[in-house]
Amino acid sequence: MAPWLHRIVIVSFLVSLGTPAGAAGRDDAVVAQSWAEAQSAQCNAALGVAEARHGTAPGLLSAIAKAESGRPVPPLPGIQPWPWAVNADGAAMYFDSKPAAVTWTRLALERGVQQVDVGCMQVNLQSHPAAFRDLDDAFDPAANADYAARFLYRLRADAGGDWPTAVGYYHSRTPSLAADYRERVMAIAEGRVPPVSLGMPLYLRAIRQGSLRIALAGGRVLRINVNRQPSLHGPRRMSACQVAAVLGPYMAANARARCGIVRS
Repeated sequence: MAPWLHRIVIVSFLVSLGTPAGAAGRDDAVVAQSWAEAQSAQCNAALGVAEARHGTAPGLLSAIAKAESGRPVPPLPGIQPWPWAVNADGAAMYFDSKPAAVTWTRLALERGVQQVDVGCMQVNLQSHPAAFRDLDDAFDPAANADYAARFLYRLRADAGGDWPTAVGYYHSRTPSLAADYRERVMAIAEGRVPPVSLGMPLYLRAIRQGSLRIALAGGRVLRINVNRQPSLHGPRRMSACQVAAVLGPYMAANARARCGIVRS
C-alpha cells in the first residue's frame, strides 16, 4: 500500500573477540533477517487465527494485509505484512517495534493528525473509533487481525455475499477506488505484481490514498477523507444548518444569518 520509507538497522552489542569481520557481518545479516521474519510472522499467525475463527475466504486476509502493510522482508518472497506499520494522513511509516509505533501514533494524534491507519490490517482509527480499547490494543496483531476479519465479514453481507466486492469495500465504497484496490489485492493473492498507475495526477494519487488535501485561502488546508474504510453504518444525514456551519465562508450572508452563523 505504502512506499518503503524506513530502513531497519540492527546493531549487535555482543561481538565475540577474534571473530573475523566478514563472518561477523554475515552473522549480523542473519540476525536481522531472522528478526524481521519474526515480526512479520506475528501478523501471519494472527491472520490465520482470525481466518479460522470468522470463516473468511482462505488466504484473503493475508492478501489484504500485504496490500495494506506489506513491505520487503528478505529472504521471504514478495512483500509481507508488518505489525508496526502506520499511515498518517497519507504518509506511511514502518517502525521497528510496537512501543515505537504506539508512541509515535499517540504523539501524532495529539498533534492533530486526522487520519491514521494502524497495524497488520491498517485499521483506520477515525472510521472505527470503538474497534480497540487503546493504541496498545490497536497494534496487537491478534486484535488488529480479528477486528479486520469481523469487519470484512460484515462487508461481505453488504456485498450480497460476494468476497471480491467486500474486498473493494474494505478500502472504499467509491466504485473506482474499490475496483483499483480489489485488483491490487487479487494480484497479490495470485502472486502477480500489483498494478501501478503511471502518470497519475497528484490529486488522483491523493484521492486513491484515501485522503485529499485542498489548499484554502490564508494558507489553510482542508483534509477530506474520501471514504477510507467507511463505517458500517449508512451516511449520517445533516440538517441544513449543519451543512451551513461547514460551508459557512462560502455561503451567502442571509443563509448564514438564518442559522445564526457569524462569519469569522
